[in-house]
Amino acid sequence: MKRIATISIWIVGLAGLSVLVGFIEKEHQKITCKSIEVLLDYEDADPLIDADMIKSDVYKTYDSLIGKRISEIDQVEIEDFINQNNYVDNAEVFSTLTGHLKIKVTQKKPIIRIINNKGQHYYIDEKGTAMMVKSSYTTRLLVASGHIPATYADTINLIKNENFPVLQDLYNLALHIRSNEFLEAQIEQIYVNEDQEYELIPKVGRQLIIFGDITDMEEKFDKLIVFYQKGMKKAGWDTYRTINLKFKDQVVCAKN
Repeated sequence: MKRIATISIWIVGLAGLSVLVGFIEKEHQKITCKSIEVLLDYEDADPLIDADMIKSDVYKTYDSLIGKRISEIDQVEIEDFINQNNYVDNAEVFSTLTGHLKIKVTQKKPIIRIINNKGQHYYIDEKGTAMMVKSSYTTRLLVASGHIPATYADTINLIKNENFPVLQDLYNLALHIRSNEFLEAQIEQIYVNEDQEYELIPKVGRQLIIFGDITDMEEKFDKLIVFYQKGMKKAGWDTYRTINLKFKDQVVCAKN
């Protein structure tokens, strides 16, 4: 009898729950959109977009959202639209039971600013995609300049495409520099010379760091860190004109 009673209670409970869910769903169908709120996550990067920009783009394309029934708004379509923004890494759109449309946006994280040989500026983000530079926003980023032939295209993806060898090298250099607190604090610019080799310009000191190509990249950076932490402390920051990392197992310097 107890088993039968327990089963009966469960059946009644489930039936009641189904009625409640149906009621909530029916009421939700009547709710209209009262507002649009954009929640931006910059993930410690400098801002390249803001909430008003996202809202403006949405309003231009979907100008009748406010007052429209939530059930009639294609939230997936809006997500896809926002994800087409070159500065957006990911967008999620959802609604509350009170009729507020929420747009959660994660911005891409640029790691290097490219200035090509035509004077064109663009960013490369941590996933290897290119982004235009917005003049209204300033970023504190590693800069690469010099003999860089690649022009900007929003289809550039350095992970999937090997047609941009210089950009791929710069991307890998930037990733390594960014991953090391000391290097990130010390290296300000990368210059690409006529031989498509790399020269690093530090924030502190007047020396030019001759890096060469990216062969043995990690070993070269390790040599540089040891030299800065040990050799430069003894010699002084302005003693050397160049620091050459191209030679195996040694650092060759030229004095001022």
